[in-house]
Amino acid sequence: MQKKTIRTSFYLAALLLGITVGLSACKSAADTTGSQVKETQAVTESSSAQPEQTKEESSQTSQNSPAVQEVTDHAGRKIELPGEIKSVYSTSPIGTMLMYTFDDKMVAGLNVIISDAEKAYLTDYYVNLPHLGGWYGKGNQGNIEEIIKAAPDVVLSSGTDQGSIDQAEQLQKQLGIPVILVKSDLQDLPETYRFLGRLFNRKDRGEELASYTEATLDHAEEITAKIPEDKKIRVYYAEEQDGLHTDPSGSSHSQLIDICGGINVADCEITPGYGRTAVSIEQVMQWAPELIICSVDNGFADSSSYNTVTTDSKWSTIPAVKSGLVFETPMQPQNWFDRPPSVNTIIGIKWVHSILYPEYVDYDIKEETKEFYKLFYHVELSDEDVKIITKNALRK
Repeated sequence: MQKKTIRTSFYLAALLLGITVGLSACKSAADTTGSQVKETQAVTESSSAQPEQTKEESSQTSQNSPAVQEVTDHAGRKIELPGEIKSVYSTSPIGTMLMYTFDDKMVAGLNVIISDAEKAYLTDYYVNLPHLGGWYGKGNQGNIEEIIKAAPDVVLSSGTDQGSIDQAEQLQKQLGIPVILVKSDLQDLPETYRFLGRLFNRKDRGEELASYTEATLDHAEEITAKIPEDKKIRVYYAEEQDGLHTDPSGSSHSQLIDICGGINVADCEITPGYGRTAVSIEQVMQWAPELIICSVDNGFADSSSYNTVTTDSKWSTIPAVKSGLVFETPMQPQNWFDRPPSVNTIIGIKWVHSILYPEYVDYDIKEETKEFYKLFYHVELSDEDVKIITKNALRK
């Protein structure tokens, strides 16, 4: 009887020990499994937090962007914008060209009809965008319904004065889309490019364009500073087909003459906004310009004053015409000198210096043209392309 009891106790102890070991093993397995699940989950979350790479830098966006970002625009307005911005509509050609140079694939639509000649120097994506109109020039209006249909994330408009602010607020209510105001004057472009770089989480691209623009402005200042006062050239800016409209010194439309150290001979009032003050041939004769820059409106080749100035006998006694220093502004895909007075005038600075003071420039304007078009317009030019673009625009 005693042996039976001992044996029974032994079996019970063994059974309890087995259960304990089994439970410990199960707990250990469960802990290990739980740990593995946590590690797998952490890796998955870490992987999903990495930005997804695309084939083109222009379409890269950050997966870490907040849902909403509060931004203070150049007019001092605090605005809530989407954390990730992929599409931008601009209210005028100034802003649209600014956005095109930053990233053509971020442009939501066009303000103007693009001519076939212009299409040759723009990307296929851009030229096939819908025409949405815009608020610029004389009486142009944007198409509210089509803009809403295009569904841009934000609207970009230029100007920081009260009129620009009022228009932005009104447009924001009409569209139900945030409107952001930026500076667009030539001297402000480096700041604006850096601002856009931060806004779109593309600081490298913003800095690339800002640095080029800054270097161009700084170098222009250095060249101009070297020109003696008695060597400065008297320049007339001939606008409209008859050549008898102009913009004097101090106008944004003729600012490249001032920047490049020319003497703008036009002694007339600045016409606000659109510019183009009417003058007479007698006035031009009296001003006696030594060099004439002939304007061309984009998309309207017959608007050029070049043929009038170089062939009409009324102009033949003017010093610039007699010496053959009459130049037509390059206009593909945008006018290098004016209209819009935007990023297209950056290469215009180098061009104006090359025709006014070739002995002071230390670059080849043809090579500079290729570099600018690649960096800003996303196209690579051949020698023949440069020849076509600069027809009637370079010194012989």
